Amino acid sequence: MLALELASTDSPIKPVYRKFEYLNHRILLHLQDELCELEEQLRTLDEIIAQMDPAFPDGQRTPASRRGEAWAGSEMHHRRTHLLGRVFLKTEQYNRAMSAYASMATDSRPAGEERLHAYQQWMAKHTPVHEAEAIFLQKKTDLIALGEVTKPPRSEEAEMKPARHAAPVAYYIPLALMLPLLLFSIIPTLGGRLLVTALIGAGAFMVAATTRVRLLMPAREGAICGAAYVLLMAAIAGCIPQHAG
Repeated sequence: MLALELASTDSPIKPVYRKFEYLNHRILLHLQDELCELEEQLRTLDEIIAQMDPAFPDGQRTPASRRGEAWAGSEMHHRRTHLLGRVFLKTEQYNRAMSAYASMATDSRPAGEERLHAYQQWMAKHTPVHEAEAIFLQKKTDLIALGEVTKPPRSEEAEMKPARHAAPVAYYIPLALMLPLLLFSIIPTLGGRLLVTALIGAGAFMVAATTRVRLLMPAREGAICGAAYVLLMAAIAGCIPQHAG
């Protein structure tokens, strides 16, 4: 009953499990010391075998050969081979335990009070398991929440995609900013030209601020470019001869 409830997408309770941090550390420490002990035994056998190998007159020793040890090796060679097999099995066991614990510590998060309270209320109401088997919910500091999807960090490529989508809109902004130059010839007064320049500049600013065009340039650089545009258009408006309307 409890498993079906946890598997239901409409359930008010979400999976909460113990991570057994203390036991995981006990196991890892135990396996670590077993490997240390095997490592010392292997070093001792290596030293014994090295002393058994007679040196040549020039001081060099016989090159090591796994095949030669398998066919004509002494008891010490066979003991070392057997010890290497034990080291392999214990190392694989240790690596699996270490990887599993590291993955759990990285991918999980502590169970929140709200989730834990909802879980406890449902358990008290339905009592799907024996009380002794529900005592794990009292280990608050050892409980983790499952079923959470962690969003991967945004890559540089992902950050560039919105800017690429903004490119078509950005093409029209320079055309809009050049519009005052076309209107200056039909606007007779300096004040009217400055007003048109301010209106077009404000419209371009609103478009850039409310669309993805803002991703093409940092805000500070955009403000500097906007101020430079207004000053340039004002200078051009004053340079073009004025005429009576």
